[in-house]
Amino acid sequence: MRVLHVHKDFEPNRGGGGTARHIHGLASALSSRGCVVRVVAPEPEAVAQPYASYPGMGLRIVEHLRWADVVHVHGARSTYAVSAALLSHVLGKPFFYTPHAYYEGRSVPNAAAKWLWDKTAERFLLSKASVTILLTEYWRGFLRERGCDIARTVIIPNCVSAGDVATEVEGDVPRLSGAPAILSVGRLDPVKRGKDVIQAIARPDLASAHFHVVGRGSDLAALQALANELRVSDRVIFHGFVSDADVARMVRGSDVFVLASEQEGLPTVLLEMLMAGLPVVCTRIPGNDAIMEVAGLDTSYEVGDVAGLSAQLLRAAGSAVPVAAIGALRRAFTWEERALSVLELYSHALARAAWLGLAASVPRRD
Repeated sequence: MRVLHVHKDFEPNRGGGGTARHIHGLASALSSRGCVVRVVAPEPEAVAQPYASYPGMGLRIVEHLRWADVVHVHGARSTYAVSAALLSHVLGKPFFYTPHAYYEGRSVPNAAAKWLWDKTAERFLLSKASVTILLTEYWRGFLRERGCDIARTVIIPNCVSAGDVATEVEGDVPRLSGAPAILSVGRLDPVKRGKDVIQAIARPDLASAHFHVVGRGSDLAALQALANELRVSDRVIFHGFVSDADVARMVRGSDVFVLASEQEGLPTVLLEMLMAGLPVVCTRIPGNDAIMEVAGLDTSYEVGDVAGLSAQLLRAAGSAVPVAAIGALRRAFTWEERALSVLELYSHALARAAWLGLAASVPRRD
């Protein structure tokens, strides 16, 4: 089976975010099951094995769509995704849709634009996709409340590849500064609420804590300004982009990982940290809750509650992630366990397309 994944931003090893890592893990798992897999993006990170990535701007994407047996588009409210889906529909190719997460509007014009999109492009995707794969049950309710068709939705959670989770690292592991040493890995964006963590370490109970920030993004200047304003700039370390191998070493040198986001789909970074054995503190939102409930852990807090965040950081820092929790997460959220479910959906859609094609070719007897 030839499978094409489409996403507007594909940099799984260069800090491209959770969606890119989701696609990378799924593409690798499908390849190991005999599929030939391509990933197309406007300017993708170069990958040659076990699948291949290609640039696909404008009509260049058509040749990849013609090649594919099945097309899988990723990303909610994405013009790139909906264009690929529309072309797939025109070409008679079954396509699948994974929106990952829907973010609320941050202004009245932005919210209005998203409302219009949901009434048009998003409805097309949900009604014409062979199946829409949602990451948690929460997103079904989200779509239902907005009057969207959820008849052809299934729940398959975001996953990671167990082999990509570093449980051992070579050589000496340097201890990160701070007591506790707090680690964050991800895009620097207001929705991630890094400001809450900076405010937390400015509190007297975290006076010795250091906040190690890995990632790039538009919120960097605002976070640096806040750290200066609160006089904690010497305890907030911006590391920029860091390779996976070096992140694994930082994990071993940290006391706790923090995810302060106000919105998430189902964050792969949370899975990776817990499976690597690093305790986490995260906001009490549906995507995070889906992970913490499976793990049986309770170190979450309400979005924006800086005092609650501070207390949970102190509580979790230096604790051990139970072996049972890691095992439960591996069973529920790894592509080694879940890729077959996606492949079965692809196979069913191909069989249905073949049957419809055959039925259309049979002469009618009036």
